[in-house]
Amino acid sequence: MSTQTLAQGARSSSILTLGTLATNTYIASSAIDLGAAIPVDVTIEVECNANGTPSGNKQLLVFAKLSLDNTNWSTGPESGTGATEEADLHYIGSLPCNDTNDHRKQFSISNLPTARYLKIVCKNDLGVALTSGEVYRADITGTIA
Repeated sequence: MSTQTLAQGARSSSILTLGTLATNTYIASSAIDLGAAIPVDVTIEVECNANGTPSGNKQLLVFAKLSLDNTNWSTGPESGTGATEEADLHYIGSLPCNDTNDHRKQFSISNLPTARYLKIVCKNDLGVALTSGEVYRADITGTIA
């Protein structure tokens, strides 16, 4: 019987700085090249802090855009406030933010279609601007013996 072994790589430096992102606004990372040997999974870590008491949906939404060639990207917003094509983005998850404390959550992208190139897109849906925020990644690799 085969044994599968998974290994988590080190937490990266920030791949996306959210800064003081305004409410109802999108921001996207630069293209991330996962390499020719695409990891088994990638863990995305998101952290943020609200600038004031959150209202409304009280969450930071996390999405992905994918590309097979780093030229032709899946559609959906990367900046601004236009939500018309939000449904085109690949949903990763949400980070609930019910107060002004720091919030942090990890997400897996294993349920997304496999593609070599990736952009992380975040939408501030807290009802207030952020004080700060960052996004990190750690690759999950595996072997079968």
